[in-house]
Amino acid sequence: MLHIDIPTIADFRDLAQLRVQSCVSLYMPTSRLGEKAESNRTLFRDLVKEALAQLNDSGTDKRVIEAFQGRFEQLAGGERDPEQDKVRQRQRAKPDESLSFWHHQANGLAVLAVPETLRTFRLAEAPKPLAEVADRFHLTPLLRSMTSRHDAFVLALAEESVRLIHVFVNFPPLRVPVPGLAKNAEEATHRPSFHVRAPRGHLQNLEGEKVLLHQYVEKVDRAVREALRGHTAPLILAAVEPLASMFRVVCDYPGLAEEALGGNPDRITDAEIEDRAIPILDRLTAREVSDLIARYEELKPRRATTDVSYAAHAATAGAIEQLLVDFDAVVPGLVSDIDGSVTYAASDDAEVYSVVDEVARRALCTGARVLAASREELPERAPFTAILRYQFR
Repeated sequence: MLHIDIPTIADFRDLAQLRVQSCVSLYMPTSRLGEKAESNRTLFRDLVKEALAQLNDSGTDKRVIEAFQGRFEQLAGGERDPEQDKVRQRQRAKPDESLSFWHHQANGLAVLAVPETLRTFRLAEAPKPLAEVADRFHLTPLLRSMTSRHDAFVLALAEESVRLIHVFVNFPPLRVPVPGLAKNAEEATHRPSFHVRAPRGHLQNLEGEKVLLHQYVEKVDRAVREALRGHTAPLILAAVEPLASMFRVVCDYPGLAEEALGGNPDRITDAEIEDRAIPILDRLTAREVSDLIARYEELKPRRATTDVSYAAHAATAGAIEQLLVDFDAVVPGLVSDIDGSVTYAASDDAEVYSVVDEVARRALCTGARVLAASREELPERAPFTAILRYQFR
């Protein structure tokens, strides 16, 4: 089973708007191999020590520090006792919850804590180890996770079978259980034999077969649509004609990709489907980036900009529709919560943050499509490129 927790926009908005005296943000790379669980916990404890030292150096109340320490210790769990593990196995007792958590990791982990509560997110990407204490959470690695294309769904549709597969970059594919999904066309149409042939070998009723195929495709679409409710990852179709065309007619999933996997999916394993789907996912991302840059060239300067101050104003007003961001770019400063005016700083310290990250955060929280890119891809090599919903002043 794959263990990835991508925050929803609502989750991210709540985290981004939180302002308290002490917010602790911990990020670390993790191994998804169970035998590396202890290494994961060791790195986490090292980051906790660093965060507690920062809290102590900043003069934080000892009771607050103790509250943080208690929450971190609960997540880390006690020191592993191999003999106790053997006793649990003999007694078939429930495994230690904290140890189970560290056994089931992805490539990265985010731990965001205030004295009263703690949130964890297991990430597909591996962030650099980081312990930061401030009056708000450090959310750039989460932004990367939410804006990077790292997964897609593949619907393998054939008359003899149908399956929905979740494919990931750098992860094995995962078969998705879909309630109400028929096993094949015969089951969906309640026909003991889907193809009814005349003695001479010709289909007795081609129009009748098309009707049955449409019924099958419509039932598949309804089941898949419900299974994908709330998801935004692309849906890639693996099917042959006429099923491929029939499905495209009835499917209204907004992320249905134009490019499809050819060939009969009955003859392709899930792993082979993933190998062929990931390049399509890469091309989808590259096309989206190039389309955004083309829109920038068309709409600049009135409805598109690479100017940091202008984009900050627009993001604060909810005027950004699309944003292409170089998350490695750092522009130290502060952005006004009132009008989005930027106060630049000479260097990055505890009193300021990256204006680039803040603009991306505000854009994402107001419904903008935010994409990560390298500086080489961005026009004028600016930190970001913004497409506006309307001309903004």
